[in-house]
Amino acid sequence: MFRSLRALARLRSTRVAIVATVAAAAILVLTVPGLAGALRSSVPPPPENPTSADEIQNVDQVKTAIRAYYGDTPTSTVDPVDNSIDGADVQLHTFSPTSAYAEELGDIVSHAEQVLAEPRHGHGTKAILFDVDDTTLNTFDYEIYSNFVFDPTTNNAFADAAIFPAVPHMVDLEKFAESLGYEVFFLTGRRDPRRPGTIANLTGQGYDLEEDHLYTRPLDDAAPWLTSCAPTCTTIQYKSLTRQHIESLGFDIVANFGDQFSDLTGGFADETFKLPNPMYFLP
Repeated sequence: MFRSLRALARLRSTRVAIVATVAAAAILVLTVPGLAGALRSSVPPPPENPTSADEIQNVDQVKTAIRAYYGDTPTSTVDPVDNSIDGADVQLHTFSPTSAYAEELGDIVSHAEQVLAEPRHGHGTKAILFDVDDTTLNTFDYEIYSNFVFDPTTNNAFADAAIFPAVPHMVDLEKFAESLGYEVFFLTGRRDPRRPGTIANLTGQGYDLEEDHLYTRPLDDAAPWLTSCAPTCTTIQYKSLTRQHIESLGFDIVANFGDQFSDLTGGFADETFKLPNPMYFLP
């Protein structure tokens, strides 16, 4: 009996110590300079080489959870893909403005506005930088249409049709930054042929866009600032080198917003903000 009680006490003590250690580690991570808002607690990925099915989340259950998180809402709009490609018109879905997704974004944007309003003493004209897909334009409609399977032909049709809605609260964030004198840049992994549709979509959703402040990815990564990695730059190389190029033009990127960690890694931004995206992962 007494041995059992002592064992239980040791177990409880161990659990408290583990919780305290994890909490301290979380505080340490979240206070690293330049990563404000970027690192938050998240569901750990499955192991690269699982040895049991129990180590992997069920795909169908994950899809159901994603739909609920976004507040899956049918629309009267049909897909823009030619029927010769997909065989029929498919009714599109969108997120709900009252979803957990929209609420989480509201919290992130509120924090970002506080950061942007702080006095700045950096060199260069203060600027903010946004990714496009699922940072400024939401692609939930394409993910549901494609059943979360990316296809370049159908995805290009969506991008060229300029039908993606704005990510909740992000147009307001851009307007807020502009009111404080920030220059606004957009940096996307979309290739140059998608540029006209990207411009039409961003401006159509209310973003203020100077066309020379939109960076789409050149074919074969053929840009002077990408020569060190062209013609096959990684996403991190492409984005970080482009941010470096923007800062070389006399801008100080105070805040960098992206839905992928590859949007944020590599420096050349004072603060980084990771937006939620449980739909896909881009290294």
